[in-house]
Amino acid sequence: MNALTDLKAIVIYILAGFVLVLGLSTWQYRSMFRAADFALTTQNAAIKARNEEAKNTLLRLTVERDALQLLLNTRAAAQRKTDEKAVAQIDADDKLQRAAPVRVRVHDCTRDAGSGGGVTSSQVAPAAQAGAGDAGSASGVLSEAGARRLADALNEIEIMSAAFASCKADGVGVRGGHSPLP
Repeated sequence: MNALTDLKAIVIYILAGFVLVLGLSTWQYRSMFRAADFALTTQNAAIKARNEEAKNTLLRLTVERDALQLLLNTRAAAQRKTDEKAVAQIDADDKLQRAAPVRVRVHDCTRDAGSGGGVTSSQVAPAAQAGAGDAGSASGVLSEAGARRLADALNEIEIMSAAFASCKADGVGVRGGHSPLP
């Protein structure tokens, strides 16, 4: 029976070794779990802190954006009023120009050219006073269609000039008083 007792002792030693190995591995896994749990808890706390910081930054930037948008809207409304006044003035000036006849001064081409047109300089009668013949203005030199085209061109020039002035004023306002344009 000695052999049986020895076999039982060996089996008990082997089982005790398995229990010891199992206990040590369980302790090691428990240590690894605690370390992972600590790291995860620390990381979650950092994520919550970053989320809170991001939320506060977003709120602050949203308030700043809204304030700047309100300022831009105010400036745009003021510029719109200025533009409307300019357009109304241009329309009024256009109506006045269209109602008034277009007057053009007619120059004596042969006198201004001197000896042009086959006339010798001795044949050209000297003017009594320089520009005396230009003092008057002639009406009806342009046809009605030509006068309309001239009035339309003048109107377009004034609209472009007003638009340029408006853009320049807006640009100066945005840049804080510094304009690269003359």
